[in-house]
Amino acid sequence: MKYLLFFLGLGLLFSACQQDNTSSTSTPDGVDLKTALRGTWQTFQINVAVNTADGKDTFRTESLTQEVWEQSYGMEPPIYYFQADQKFRLVHRSVKGEIIDQRRGIWNTFGDTLVLIEPENTVQYLVRIGEGRATFRNFRDWDGDGAEDDEYQGLQRQISISTDEGE
Repeated sequence: MKYLLFFLGLGLLFSACQQDNTSSTSTPDGVDLKTALRGTWQTFQINVAVNTADGKDTFRTESLTQEVWEQSYGMEPPIYYFQADQKFRLVHRSVKGEIIDQRRGIWNTFGDTLVLIEPENTVQYLVRIGEGRATFRNFRDWDGDGAEDDEYQGLQRQISISTDEGE
C-alpha cells in the first residue's frame, strides 16, 4: 500500500510537470521558487507552536537552534540539497561530520508551495524566500498526539548554489 501511494504521488507530480508550462511557479513576491531553491540549504532554526500539548488544552512553543542540535543531540543542523533534476537529499550529520541519517526523494514547486516526495512520505511547505534565506512552514504532528495541528517553521540559509558536497 505504501508503494502504491508513493507511485500515485509520483505520477501526479510528473503529470503536473507535463501540463501547461506557461503557468506561473513564482511566489506572490515574483520569485521563481524552483530556480531559487536549487542548491544547498542548511536549517539554522526550527520553531514549533504546539497546540493541545500532551493531550491537554495547553499551548507551548519549542525552538531548535544550531547550539541545541550540537549540545543536546551531538548533531549539525540538517542540510537540504535541491538538485536541478528535481531530486533532493536531506542529510543529518554528527558534529564529527559523519552521516547519521539521509533521505532522498523528488521535489517540485507550485506557486509558493514546495512538495517533497519520498518513498514513504510526502510533505508540503509554504515557502518564503529571499536574500539567501528561506522559511518552510506547514502543520504537522510534532507532539505525537495524532493531530497535525502544530505549526512548524523551518528557517533555512543557502550555503551553496551547488549540490556537489555530500554526494
